[in-house]
Amino acid sequence: MLSRGIRKYVSNPLIGLLPFILFVILRTFEVNGMYALIASIGLAIIGELLIRIIYKNSGFSISFYVSGISLLITLVVWIFTSQHVQKPFTYVVVCEILIICSFMLIRVSKVYISSIFFRQKNLLQKALINEYYDSMTLIQYALTLHVFGILLYRQFTINKEYSDAADIIIFSVIPISFILIVGVYQILKVSRLVSKLKREEWLPIVTEKGEVTGKIAKSVSLNMKNKFLHPVVRVALVSDSKVFLQERSSGDILDPGKLDYPFEKYMLFNHEINLAARNSIRKMVGDRIDIPIKFLLKYVFENADTRRLVFLFVAKIDDEDMIRRDKQMTGKFWTVKQMEDGFADGVFSECFELEFEYLKNTELIPTDIFDKSTV
Repeated sequence: MLSRGIRKYVSNPLIGLLPFILFVILRTFEVNGMYALIASIGLAIIGELLIRIIYKNSGFSISFYVSGISLLITLVVWIFTSQHVQKPFTYVVVCEILIICSFMLIRVSKVYISSIFFRQKNLLQKALINEYYDSMTLIQYALTLHVFGILLYRQFTINKEYSDAADIIIFSVIPISFILIVGVYQILKVSRLVSKLKREEWLPIVTEKGEVTGKIAKSVSLNMKNKFLHPVVRVALVSDSKVFLQERSSGDILDPGKLDYPFEKYMLFNHEINLAARNSIRKMVGDRIDIPIKFLLKYVFENADTRRLVFLFVAKIDDEDMIRRDKQMTGKFWTVKQMEDGFADGVFSECFELEFEYLKNTELIPTDIFDKSTV
């Protein structure tokens, strides 16, 4: 069984055209037409069976069907006409034209074929299907251009000493080169696609009540700004009625450069909200500190750049020195008085400004007030 790293390349239409390439090579070396066709048809059958085993369906073996059927029809044509045809590459051209027509038919029937062969698709297969059809289109155009080139080539008379070499180049080297170039291009394109999908993060689409209604790639949704509502976890780090604040990253969509909690994270699809809050803390302070967290409130935030269903948590520590100072943790703890003075200068993020009063009257009340009330 092939590894997953290799399996993604099996979706390349070039693989299904290997039987046709074999037929071209055998005819170039003047192998009997019937034997060349039978050997190529056999390769098409074996290739289709292997793809069916690898992918558990026959979706990505469509190009093997194209090669096999085209070669089979060419064999029938050869049986009835071989005695009357003298030019050795005639049947290569016949097979090539059949492949072009088959690809045109498949492209026209894309929706129907996808519904038959790709009923259940995972994320990678969905992406590969589009790449598969794109590559199929390129191959079709390249082979069509080659057939027109053959028609033009037939109009010229070439000296006998050069004609054999010219035939090999026109009928063998050029079509194989076209197919291989498209195949290599597809391999590079699929590699980039798979790498991108592996790095991609998927965000849940939620209602204002927090009910998940779907998912979308993070990069896609951020470009669409206010199209969808996504959950965002924020954690206020508190120590002795002070809050740790630092400048937001210059690359943030929301309030870059403004002061805010360093602990903010989009909740990913199928992730649990408390786990997302803890991961936000661990990302910044490391696993060595186990800080308890508590849920405070939920609210919808919206401006011209983003829509968020914010889940605010608080994490309390007894000693400020527990927090390491490094490239990630560049801020400091602010007292309530310092924060109130800073509002006049507009240095805080919009979300923090909305949360401050609630935080001030719940989590930032000095502990000695409670101590005095019990005396």
